[in-house]
Amino acid sequence: MSQSYLDEIAEQPAAIRKLGRLVTPDLMAEVQGIRAAIDKGEVRHIILTGMGGSLFSAYGTWLRLSQALPVPVSLWDTSELIQQAPAVLTAGAMVVAISQSGESVELRRMSELDAGASVRIAITNTRDNTLARWASLALATEAGPERTVSTKTYTAGLAALYILERLLIGDGDALDGEIATLADAVETLLAALPAKLDETLAFLGHDMPLTFIGRGASYASAMMAALVTAEAAKAPTQALSGGQFRHGPLEMVREGFRSMLFLGDPGATLDLNLKTVADIARFGGRCLVVAPQETAPALAGSGPVLFLPAVAEGLLPVLEILPIQLLMVPMALARGFEPAKFLNGSKVTVIE
Repeated sequence: MSQSYLDEIAEQPAAIRKLGRLVTPDLMAEVQGIRAAIDKGEVRHIILTGMGGSLFSAYGTWLRLSQALPVPVSLWDTSELIQQAPAVLTAGAMVVAISQSGESVELRRMSELDAGASVRIAITNTRDNTLARWASLALATEAGPERTVSTKTYTAGLAALYILERLLIGDGDALDGEIATLADAVETLLAALPAKLDETLAFLGHDMPLTFIGRGASYASAMMAALVTAEAAKAPTQALSGGQFRHGPLEMVREGFRSMLFLGDPGATLDLNLKTVADIARFGGRCLVVAPQETAPALAGSGPVLFLPAVAEGLLPVLEILPIQLLMVPMALARGFEPAKFLNGSKVTVIE
């Protein structure tokens, strides 16, 4: 199983590079039509929805669309959407549903409950599945079969969401170059990371709970890192935004506390993140920082850092999750588990 997992990690540069084919004149025209419907008031509410990593992949897109579009944008866990608020799936709504398989039980149920959403967009790995057939616009990442814990379907899905987002905002001129740069950066990072895994595992350990922290779009990386660590290494984890960490969980920090902070875009929250890293060290804990290379001067003397190549800001979470993917192999083995092997669940969730 671990070899399949490593193979799927290694396939990510090619899977991402293929996404350039999505940016066609037909897609651009179709998305322009959707944006016109938004501007005319025919679409009054946008819903982004998914489960697990598919939900997390939409977090950054939700933040950015909320600021760029003239209508409310909400992010829903699909299980909560169908159980607690199915009435929002109605005329005037645009639903963007993300699912690697397109067959997860909650997404199938949503397609049955849909009471006539005005626009239905699906982002899945394959062209033919329940969610793609439900959609009025279906985007297939075609990252290839994935048998283990999500790697290439997560990163390809996140990049496909970014493509849709940029086209909706009307800022898609640079997409071809951004996707090509991302694929190159993924290839570079995957080649460099293996040499750092032993020291990374030695710093974080394998027998203590891990806390993942992020702000903004990098909060998605914290949530996905916690999910992958639980699935692939069977290790206890939690994911917190930088603000949530300050509201109580900071009390956990002492000798033995282990964490990873995704620094994200070095904008308004840089100083807040640097203070968090410093406080964790001050209280006796350990914090590994994952950060863009451009932040190196600000991080001098702050402890161990994994630096990431430069990519478009909205695509940074694709790179942020790569160290976690690779770290799961030695961590799972140290914990006595076969890396990325499902023991209690399955690749596609079929029980609601």
